[in-house]
Amino acid sequence: MILVVGRPGLDEQGGLAGTAGLIARTAAESGARVELVGSVGDDAEGDAVALALGRAGIGHAALLRDPAGTTPRRGGEGGRLPRLEAADLELGLSYLTECRVIVVAEPLEASAIAAAAEAASYHAAVLVVVTAPGSGAGTPGTGAGTPGTGADTRGTPAPEMPALPATATVLEPPLADDGPFAALVGRYAAQLDAGRQPADAWHEALTGTSWETIAE
Repeated sequence: MILVVGRPGLDEQGGLAGTAGLIARTAAESGARVELVGSVGDDAEGDAVALALGRAGIGHAALLRDPAGTTPRRGGEGGRLPRLEAADLELGLSYLTECRVIVVAEPLEASAIAAAAEAASYHAAVLVVVTAPGSGAGTPGTGAGTPGTGADTRGTPAPEMPALPATATVLEPPLADDGPFAALVGRYAAQLDAGRQPADAWHEALTGTSWETIAE
């Protein structure tokens, strides 16, 4: 099973949006069992996200509601993002008893990423972390580098990046909001969940896309 950590949102048509939502949807469409661990606002959009997750076959028993936050909606007015701190993740992850892959789908505080890393270690799961665009903290969103080939896909840790397992993959998205990047990560997670080694999973995720691996 894949656990996707993040704050899903909605697109203009009311479908899943945001990196967390798109990664989870793509992984589910690839045949994986997926649970989303995260938060939405205690608003109508949050209700719509829960319904969209259910329609996509994505579990969301660990989806927290933050009354002080606003569920992201593409094209809508901005607001304070729903809270997603280490204590929230620890609570959400406590609902789930097993997993093979944990994907931190968006930049979070170091303590929250550390909580996800601890859960990955406990479950002996593969950890994938999506860092901030332009952070220089991971494999760029151009597809450069290949996880699992001996290259350091973690790059130079960003100031908010905690110590991660040597097996973790840190991916840096393009500067613009990019649905294809989220789909790539979702396919990669699904391949890892199927038992493939990181390098092979990365190769399979890239197959049939416009992404390419750049030799280092």
